[in-house]
Amino acid sequence: MVATTTLTLLAVSPWLAQGLFQAPLLSPLLASLAGRVPGIFFGLPLVALASLIFAATHHEDPAAIRLATVHWTVWLGGMLGIVLAGVLLLGWLQ
Repeated sequence: MVATTTLTLLAVSPWLAQGLFQAPLLSPLLASLAGRVPGIFFGLPLVALASLIFAATHHEDPAAIRLATVHWTVWLGGMLGIVLAGVLLLGWLQ
């Protein structure tokens, strides 16, 4: 189950990225963020996959796995986002 979902997520990721870059308000923000943090687009799929694997190891029901994946993605993304904001703030203050 986890391997199939992981492969599906990896196969859909380029399609999602293309759709994300077509949004007129997000494009300048993402371009600016990508210029300041080069590895951010490599980190986002890793956070999603880590959340999916963590959720799948704790639940057996697919609906529970999806809900827990969203839950852990928000938590991991929030924590890493706070660290990123702190690092960017410290870099801006220098």
